[in-house]
Amino acid sequence: MRVLIVTGGDSPERKISFLSAGNVRGALEKKGHKVKFFDLRKGLEILENELEKHDIVFPVLHGEEGEGGDLHKFLSAFKTPIVGSRNWQAFKKAWYKIPFKKFCDKNNIKTAAWKKIKKKEDLLKFPMPFVLKASVGGSSKEVVIVKSNKDLNKKLLRELVESGQALFVESFIAGVEVTVGILNNKALPVLEIVPPKGEWFDYKNKYSGETREIPNAPSISEQTRKKVKNIALDLHKKFDLGSYSRSDFIVAGNDIYVLEVNTIPGLTEQSLLPKAAKAIGISFPEFCNILVRTAK
Repeated sequence: MRVLIVTGGDSPERKISFLSAGNVRGALEKKGHKVKFFDLRKGLEILENELEKHDIVFPVLHGEEGEGGDLHKFLSAFKTPIVGSRNWQAFKKAWYKIPFKKFCDKNNIKTAAWKKIKKKEDLLKFPMPFVLKASVGGSSKEVVIVKSNKDLNKKLLRELVESGQALFVESFIAGVEVTVGILNNKALPVLEIVPPKGEWFDYKNKYSGETREIPNAPSISEQTRKKVKNIALDLHKKFDLGSYSRSDFIVAGNDIYVLEVNTIPGLTEQSLLPKAAKAIGISFPEFCNILVRTAK
Protein backbone atom coordinates (compact mmCIF):
# COMPACT_ATOMS: atom_id res chain seq x y z
CA MET A 1 0.00 0.00 0.00
CA ARG A 2 1.05 3.59 -0.64
CA VAL A 3 0.43 5.30 2.71
CA LEU A 4 0.47 9.06 3.26
CA ILE A 5 1.10 10.04 6.88
CA VAL A 6 -0.25 13.52 7.62
CA THR A 7 1.59 14.99 10.59
CA GLY A 8 3.31 18.12 11.91
CA GLY A 9 0.93 21.04 11.69
CA ASP A 10 0.99 24.14 13.87
CA SER A 11 -0.44 23.02 17.21
CA PRO A 12 1.64 22.77 20.43
CA GLU A 13 1.60 19.02 19.74
CA ARG A 14 3.74 19.38 16.59
CA LYS A 15 6.81 17.73 18.15
CA ILE A 16 4.82 14.77 19.51
CA SER A 17 3.06 14.37 16.16
CA PHE A 18 6.43 13.96 14.44
CA LEU A 19 7.58 11.45 17.07
CA SER A 20 4.44 9.39 16.58
CA ALA A 21 4.64 9.67 12.81
CA GLY A 22 8.25 8.48 12.75
CA ASN A 23 7.27 5.40 14.73
CA VAL A 24 4.35 4.69 12.42
CA ARG A 25 6.48 5.11 9.32
CA GLY A 26 9.10 2.65 10.53
CA ALA A 27 6.43 0.13 11.52
CA LEU A 28 4.59 0.29 8.20
CA GLU A 29 7.80 0.03 6.19
CA LYS A 30 8.58 -3.18 8.09
CA LYS A 31 5.24 -4.48 6.83
CA GLY A 32 6.16 -3.66 3.24
CA HIS A 33 4.18 -0.44 2.77
CA LYS A 34 5.50 2.55 0.85
CA VAL A 35 5.22 5.51 3.21
CA LYS A 36 5.48 9.26 2.71
CA PHE A 37 5.31 12.09 5.25
CA PHE A 38 3.19 15.18 4.68
CA ASP A 39 3.60 18.18 7.02
CA LEU A 40 0.22 19.90 7.28
CA ARG A 41 2.05 23.23 7.36
CA LYS A 42 2.39 22.89 3.59
CA GLY A 43 -1.35 23.51 3.23
CA LEU A 44 -4.53 21.71 2.27
CA GLU A 45 -4.24 22.46 -1.45
CA ILE A 46 -0.94 20.57 -1.70
CA LEU A 47 -2.37 17.80 0.52
CA GLU A 48 -5.25 17.35 -1.93
CA ASN A 49 -2.77 16.69 -4.74
CA GLU A 50 -0.91 14.15 -2.59
CA LEU A 51 -4.08 12.20 -1.78
CA GLU A 52 -4.45 11.23 -5.43
CA LYS A 53 -1.05 9.50 -5.35
CA HIS A 54 -1.75 7.30 -2.31
CA ASP A 55 -3.99 4.37 -1.37
CA ILE A 56 -4.41 5.27 2.30
CA VAL A 57 -4.10 8.44 4.39
CA PHE A 58 -2.95 7.98 7.99
CA PRO A 59 -3.50 11.10 10.14
CA VAL A 60 -0.90 11.22 12.91
CA LEU A 61 -1.70 14.73 14.04
CA HIS A 62 -2.18 15.36 17.75
CA GLY A 63 -3.74 18.49 19.18
CA GLU A 64 -6.65 20.54 17.89
CA GLU A 65 -5.86 20.38 14.16
CA GLY A 66 -6.05 16.59 14.10
CA GLU A 67 -7.93 15.36 17.15
CA GLY A 68 -10.39 18.26 16.99
CA GLY A 69 -11.74 17.12 13.62
CA ASP A 70 -10.68 19.85 11.18
CA LEU A 71 -8.30 17.66 9.21
CA HIS A 72 -10.82 14.82 9.03
CA LYS A 73 -13.53 17.20 7.82
CA PHE A 74 -11.26 18.07 4.90
CA LEU A 75 -10.19 14.47 4.22
CA SER A 76 -13.77 13.17 4.31
CA ALA A 77 -14.54 15.08 1.12
CA PHE A 78 -12.28 12.67 -0.80
CA LYS A 79 -12.49 8.94 -1.49
CA THR A 80 -9.04 8.04 -0.16
CA PRO A 81 -9.55 5.69 2.83
CA ILE A 82 -8.68 7.26 6.19
CA VAL A 83 -7.08 5.42 9.12
CA GLY A 84 -9.26 5.85 12.19
CA SER A 85 -12.59 7.45 11.32
CA ARG A 86 -14.25 9.67 8.74
CA ASN A 87 -16.61 10.98 11.43
CA TRP A 88 -15.13 14.42 12.00
CA GLN A 89 -18.21 15.60 13.91
CA ALA A 90 -17.52 12.95 16.57
CA PHE A 91 -13.94 14.19 16.92
CA LYS A 92 -15.23 17.67 17.76
CA LYS A 93 -17.64 16.32 20.37
CA ALA A 94 -15.17 13.90 21.95
CA TRP A 95 -11.87 15.79 21.98
CA TYR A 96 -12.92 19.28 23.09
CA LYS A 97 -13.18 18.87 26.83
CA ILE A 98 -16.13 21.14 27.66
CA PRO A 99 -18.43 19.56 25.04
CA PHE A 100 -17.23 16.18 26.30
CA LYS A 101 -18.12 17.04 29.89
CA LYS A 102 -21.58 18.15 28.73
CA PHE A 103 -21.97 14.90 26.79
CA CYS A 104 -21.10 12.87 29.89
CA ASP A 105 -23.59 14.81 32.03
CA LYS A 106 -26.34 14.31 29.45
CA ASN A 107 -25.65 10.58 29.16
CA ASN A 108 -25.20 9.88 32.90
CA ILE A 109 -21.50 9.05 32.49
CA LYS A 110 -19.66 9.85 35.72
CA THR A 111 -17.01 12.57 35.57
CA ALA A 112 -15.66 14.91 38.23
CA ALA A 113 -17.90 17.85 39.18
CA TRP A 114 -17.03 20.81 36.97
CA LYS A 115 -17.76 24.40 36.04
CA LYS A 116 -16.75 26.79 33.26
CA ILE A 117 -14.68 29.76 34.36
CA LYS A 118 -13.81 33.10 32.75
CA LYS A 119 -11.63 34.89 35.30
CA LYS A 120 -9.42 34.14 38.28
CA GLU A 121 -12.14 35.21 40.71
CA ASP A 122 -14.29 32.32 39.47
CA LEU A 123 -11.70 29.91 40.83
CA LEU A 124 -12.28 31.16 44.37
CA LYS A 125 -15.90 29.95 44.18
CA PHE A 126 -14.93 26.34 43.44
CA PRO A 127 -13.91 24.07 46.35
CA MET A 128 -10.28 22.96 46.54
CA PRO A 129 -8.60 20.79 45.51
CA PHE A 130 -9.49 21.25 41.86
CA VAL A 131 -7.95 21.05 38.39
CA LEU A 132 -7.94 23.92 35.91
CA LYS A 133 -8.07 22.81 32.28
CA ALA A 134 -8.37 24.29 28.81
CA SER A 135 -11.07 22.82 26.60
CA VAL A 136 -8.53 22.43 23.78
CA GLY A 137 -5.69 21.02 25.90
CA GLY A 138 -3.50 18.11 24.91
CA SER A 139 -0.66 16.11 26.51
CA SER A 140 -1.54 17.70 29.89
CA LYS A 141 0.14 20.97 28.87
CA GLU A 142 -2.92 23.09 29.69
CA VAL A 143 -3.62 21.60 33.12
CA VAL A 144 -2.98 23.05 36.61
CA ILE A 145 -3.69 21.20 39.85
CA VAL A 146 -4.72 23.60 42.62
CA LYS A 147 -4.61 22.27 46.18
CA SER A 148 -4.08 25.50 48.14
CA ASN A 149 -4.25 29.28 47.74
CA LYS A 150 -0.51 29.23 47.05
CA ASP A 151 -1.18 27.27 43.84
CA LEU A 152 -3.36 30.13 42.59
CA ASN A 153 -0.13 32.05 41.97
CA LYS A 154 1.33 29.48 39.58
CA LYS A 155 2.63 30.98 36.35
CA LEU A 156 0.77 28.49 34.12
CA LEU A 157 -2.51 29.19 35.93
CA ARG A 158 -2.10 32.91 35.34
CA GLU A 159 -1.22 32.33 31.67
CA LEU A 160 -4.26 30.12 31.14
CA VAL A 161 -6.67 32.55 32.78
CA GLU A 162 -5.28 35.40 30.67
CA SER A 163 -5.16 33.38 27.43
CA GLY A 164 -8.77 33.89 26.36
CA GLN A 165 -9.23 30.14 25.90
CA ALA A 166 -12.37 28.29 26.99
CA LEU A 167 -11.51 27.06 30.50
CA PHE A 168 -13.14 24.96 33.18
CA VAL A 169 -12.37 23.59 36.60
CA GLU A 170 -13.19 20.14 37.91
CA SER A 171 -12.84 18.51 41.31
CA PHE A 172 -9.50 16.82 41.92
CA ILE A 173 -10.16 13.11 42.40
CA ALA A 174 -7.47 11.14 44.22
CA GLY A 175 -7.34 7.57 42.98
CA VAL A 176 -5.80 5.11 40.55
CA GLU A 177 -5.31 6.46 37.03
CA VAL A 178 -6.00 3.93 34.29
CA THR A 179 -6.43 3.98 30.54
CA VAL A 180 -8.20 1.72 28.06
CA GLY A 181 -7.40 1.49 24.37
CA ILE A 182 -9.92 0.33 21.77
CA LEU A 183 -8.85 -1.49 18.62
CA ASN A 184 -11.52 -2.49 16.10
CA ASN A 185 -14.33 -2.27 18.65
CA LYS A 186 -12.53 -4.42 21.20
CA ALA A 187 -11.14 -3.17 24.49
CA LEU A 188 -7.44 -3.80 25.09
CA PRO A 189 -6.08 -4.58 28.58
CA VAL A 190 -6.49 -1.84 31.19
CA LEU A 191 -3.19 -0.07 31.87
CA GLU A 192 -2.49 1.39 35.30
CA ILE A 193 -0.47 4.60 35.12
CA VAL A 194 2.08 5.08 37.91
CA PRO A 195 4.05 8.37 37.63
CA PRO A 196 7.20 8.95 39.72
CA LYS A 197 6.40 9.19 43.43
CA GLY A 198 4.84 12.48 44.43
CA GLU A 199 4.16 13.53 40.84
CA TRP A 200 1.30 13.20 38.34
CA PHE A 201 0.97 12.18 34.70
CA ASP A 202 1.91 15.55 33.24
CA TYR A 203 3.59 16.34 29.92
CA LYS A 204 7.09 15.61 31.24
CA ASN A 205 6.12 12.27 32.74
CA LYS A 206 4.23 11.19 29.63
CA TYR A 207 7.39 11.25 27.54
CA SER A 208 10.26 10.92 30.01
CA GLY A 209 10.11 7.13 30.28
CA GLU A 210 10.00 7.40 34.09
CA THR A 211 6.28 6.61 34.37
CA ARG A 212 5.30 2.95 34.70
CA GLU A 213 2.33 1.53 32.79
CA ILE A 214 1.21 -1.76 34.32
CA PRO A 215 -0.99 -4.10 32.24
CA ASN A 216 -4.18 -5.37 33.85
CA ALA A 217 -4.14 -2.60 36.49
CA PRO A 218 -3.37 -4.66 39.61
CA SER A 219 -4.51 -1.89 41.99
CA ILE A 220 -8.16 -2.29 40.97
CA SER A 221 -10.39 -5.37 41.04
CA GLU A 222 -11.21 -7.58 38.09
CA GLN A 223 -14.82 -6.44 38.31
CA THR A 224 -13.74 -2.80 38.13
CA ARG A 225 -11.44 -3.54 35.19
CA LYS A 226 -14.39 -5.01 33.31
CA LYS A 227 -16.51 -1.95 34.09
CA VAL A 228 -13.79 0.44 32.92
CA LYS A 229 -13.37 -1.49 29.66
CA ASN A 230 -17.12 -1.45 29.08
CA ILE A 231 -17.30 2.31 29.63
CA ALA A 232 -14.37 2.91 27.24
CA LEU A 233 -15.96 0.72 24.58
CA ASP A 234 -19.33 2.41 25.08
CA LEU A 235 -17.75 5.85 24.64
CA HIS A 236 -15.91 4.69 21.53
CA LYS A 237 -19.14 3.40 19.98
CA LYS A 238 -21.28 6.36 21.05
CA PHE A 239 -18.86 8.72 19.35
CA ASP A 240 -18.33 6.35 16.39
CA LEU A 241 -14.55 6.80 16.51
CA GLY A 242 -13.72 4.11 13.97
CA SER A 243 -10.86 1.67 14.31
CA TYR A 244 -9.14 3.03 17.43
CA SER A 245 -9.28 5.41 20.38
CA ARG A 246 -8.19 5.58 24.03
CA SER A 247 -10.06 6.74 27.13
CA ASP A 248 -8.56 7.79 30.45
CA PHE A 249 -10.09 7.31 33.92
CA ILE A 250 -9.59 7.81 37.63
CA VAL A 251 -10.81 4.97 39.87
CA ALA A 252 -11.55 6.03 43.45
CA GLY A 253 -12.86 3.15 45.54
CA ASN A 254 -15.87 1.79 43.67
CA ASP A 255 -16.33 4.96 41.61
CA ILE A 256 -15.06 5.29 38.04
CA TYR A 257 -14.59 8.81 36.67
CA VAL A 258 -13.97 9.46 32.98
CA LEU A 259 -11.21 12.00 32.33
CA GLU A 260 -11.15 12.26 28.55
CA VAL A 261 -11.21 10.52 25.19
CA ASN A 262 -8.20 10.56 22.84
CA THR A 263 -9.39 10.51 19.23
CA ILE A 264 -5.85 10.15 17.81
CA PRO A 265 -3.88 8.55 20.66
CA GLY A 266 -0.14 8.97 20.86
CA LEU A 267 1.94 6.49 18.89
CA THR A 268 5.42 7.20 20.25
CA GLU A 269 7.62 4.62 21.99
CA GLN A 270 6.24 5.86 25.33
CA SER A 271 2.59 5.92 24.25
CA LEU A 272 -0.09 3.96 26.05
CA LEU A 273 -2.18 2.43 23.26
CA PRO A 274 0.73 0.55 21.61
CA LYS A 275 1.76 -0.72 25.07
CA ALA A 276 -1.77 -2.04 25.67
CA ALA A 277 -1.71 -3.83 22.30
CA LYS A 278 1.72 -5.27 23.08
CA ALA A 279 0.30 -6.70 26.33
CA ILE A 280 -1.82 -9.11 24.25
CA GLY A 281 0.93 -9.92 21.77
CA ILE A 282 0.25 -7.34 19.05
CA SER A 283 3.56 -5.81 17.97
CA PHE A 284 3.66 -2.16 16.94
CA PRO A 285 4.20 -2.97 13.23
CA GLU A 286 1.21 -5.32 13.32
CA PHE A 287 -0.86 -2.75 15.22
CA CYS A 288 -0.20 -0.14 12.52
CA ASN A 289 -0.82 -2.71 9.80
CA ILE A 290 -4.23 -3.50 11.31
CA LEU A 291 -5.12 0.19 11.24
CA VAL A 292 -4.11 0.48 7.58
CA ARG A 293 -6.05 -2.65 6.61
CA THR A 294 -9.20 -1.35 8.28
CA ALA A 295 -9.05 2.19 6.87
CA LYS A 296 -12.31 3.37 5.29
